[in-house]
Amino acid sequence: MTQHALEQKLSRQEQQQLRNRRTGLAVFQISWIMAFVCLIIVNFWIRGNSETWPPAGVAVEKIIPTLMTLVLVASSFFIRRGVKALKEDNIVTFSNSWRYGLILGGVFAVVMAYEFFAAPGSGQFFYIYRLMIGFHHIHALVIGYYLIRVYQNGKRGAYSSNDFWPVEGGASLWDFVTVAWVLFYVVLYII
Repeated sequence: MTQHALEQKLSRQEQQQLRNRRTGLAVFQISWIMAFVCLIIVNFWIRGNSETWPPAGVAVEKIIPTLMTLVLVASSFFIRRGVKALKEDNIVTFSNSWRYGLILGGVFAVVMAYEFFAAPGSGQFFYIYRLMIGFHHIHALVIGYYLIRVYQNGKRGAYSSNDFWPVEGGASLWDFVTVAWVLFYVVLYII
C-alpha cells in the first residue's frame, strides 16, 4: 500500500495531526542541524588559523570511524525498513528490522564513545575533535533511547498502520543522527 493510500485511511483530523507532527519535527531538525553546521564552521575556522591540520605528530585513525559510519547508515536502513513493515501491519518484520537497527546503532555508539575518549593530541584540534564527536554522541544516545522505547511499545502491539507516528518520528530522528554524523565524518576524517 502506498503512503498516500495509507494516509487516506485516516480521518481528516488524523491527517491534519500527522501533517502538523511532521512539520514540527522538520522545524526541530532544521534548528538542530544549524547547531551541527555551526560546529563545522568553527572547525573550518580553527583549521584556517592553524599552520597544519591536524597538528604535527597527530595521526587521525580513519578505518574505525569509516566502518562505524557504514554501520550507522546500515542502522538507518533497518529502522526505515521497520517503518515500512509497520505501515503494512507486518509487526514481525517491524520488530526484527527495528532490533537490527538498534543493535547496529548501539555498536556505533559504543565504538564512537571509545573514539571520544581516545581522541588524539591536545590543544584546539583535540578540543574541537572531541566536541564534535561528543555533541553527536549525546544526540545518538538520547534518540537511541527513544528508539528503544518505540521498539518495546511496538512489541506490545502499540502501533499499526493506523497509528504509526511514534515509529515514523523515531525513524526521522534517527535519519537526522545519521545525516549529522555523515557531515561530521566528512569534516573530521575526509577533508
